[in-house]
Order: sequence, then C-alpha cells, then structure tokens
Amino acid sequence: MAVCMRWCLLFLMCFFSSVTLNGSNDGKNTPYYIPIPDEQPLALRAHRNLAGLAEPVLLRPLRTTTKKSNCYGIDVSRYQGRINWSQVSKDKRVSYVYLKATEGVKLVDPTYKYNHRAVRKAGILVGAYHFFSPTASSHHQLSNFKKNVDPHTQDLIPVVDVEIAPRRRSQVLPFLKRLRTFINGVEKHYGCKPIIYTSVNFYNDYLAGRFSDCSVMFARYSDKAPRIKPNVRFLIWQFTDSGRIKGISGNVDRSCLMNSYSLEDIRYRRKRK
Repeated sequence: MAVCMRWCLLFLMCFFSSVTLNGSNDGKNTPYYIPIPDEQPLALRAHRNLAGLAEPVLLRPLRTTTKKSNCYGIDVSRYQGRINWSQVSKDKRVSYVYLKATEGVKLVDPTYKYNHRAVRKAGILVGAYHFFSPTASSHHQLSNFKKNVDPHTQDLIPVVDVEIAPRRRSQVLPFLKRLRTFINGVEKHYGCKPIIYTSVNFYNDYLAGRFSDCSVMFARYSDKAPRIKPNVRFLIWQFTDSGRIKGISGNVDRSCLMNSYSLEDIRYRRKRK
C-alpha cells in the first residue's frame, strides 16, 4: 500500500511538471481578445473565428463613422429668456439659430417675434421650428405654424420637433399619418420638406422607413455622435442641452452640422422680401 502510494505521487508530480512546461509562454505575440459594446463598430477583423465577437487589445481607438463639422449653431425658446443677440453674434460657435415658433394647435412661443427680428438684425442665419403634438389635428397645427412663420423671412429650412409618441399603441398609426400630413403641408406652403428633429431611439421606434424623404436632426447629449444607418440623411447633431454662450443666461442647446454638410444644405431657398 505504501509503495503504491509513492508511485502514484511520483506519477502525479511528473504529469503536472510536464503540463507546466508545455503550457508556459513561448515568447510568441499571442493575440488576446476582449468584448466590445454592440454599439461600437469593429475596426479590425483579425481572426475569422472571432470576427464580430471581439476586438484585439492594444489596437488604435475605434472611430465612429459620423463626424461633426466645424459649423455650430443653437436653438432657443422662451426658456432662455431675454437674449442679447449682439453679443451672441460675436461668438464664432454660432453660425445659425433655430427658434421655437409654435407648438400644437394654439401655442406660440412668446419670444419668437422678438428673437426673430433681433437675430436677423445681428446678421445670424435664422430658422423656425414647430413642436409637434402626437394627438392634435395636423391641419390645425400646420395652420398655427403657417400663421406665425413667414416664409419670406426665413433663412433656414423649417424644422418639426417630434419627440412625444401617443400613450396607446393603437394611436401610433394615426399619429404617423398626422405627421405625414403636416410634413406634406409644410412642403406645399414653404416649398421644401421640413427637417425632422428627434432622438435616435424615437426615430428607430416610430419613424425609420417611413420618413426617409426628410433630412434629420438628431439629439444625443454625448461626446460621441449617434451611429445612423446609411440611408438616413443625418444633417445636424444636437450634442448638448447645457451649452454656454455669452449673451444667453443659463444653458442653451448647441448643435453642429455633420460630415461634409455646410450651411448651404440647410439654407431656405425661397426669395425673401
């Protein structure tokens, strides 16, 4: 029994010694892989068996496919209070301004008329947006917008702000039909389709595949641009709601044009008075 135990112990010691030697680092530059988040693009597919699952460690940082340009702007409403547009115009980060004009069927932003006159006087390109109600009549909303936004005094393509969906699933299709009617009405009256302002999630959940004929302004408050499908004309990225601009008290939404887009891509073409 004692002899048998000694032989067993000797055998086990030899076995583990052999495994340790064979499994030691042989000095080769073996690649190791770590998982990456689904929302990031794969920059390199170095191993066919691991393609789509991981990225080799120590590679150069991943880059998104969308980049912001050097053309920045802001959008404001009554929440910014009285604005000194003369001071704002001196800020090189403000090349364009979108003003909230209307909301729903009856609401008119009380600062719109003053801001519109002051912005144009300051020499900044200006446009207007309508905050779309998911349940109100599209015809009445369009009437509200048309009544308060003169096409002859606009520098930029109008924007429709779409960020609230109906509470009931059964109301989604009627909501989408109302939005389409509103967009068609804007095109008929102003001679161009409005830019749709929304979030990436909202767009994917409700608008994707239905409004591909419209350009889009996405809101994502981050230092990384949204990743958008290639068939979406992503013109503008609103990257923060807490920007600081001299002449404006408190926070303000800041945005930028994307990639190779320029101010000419959002210019309103109708002749002005």
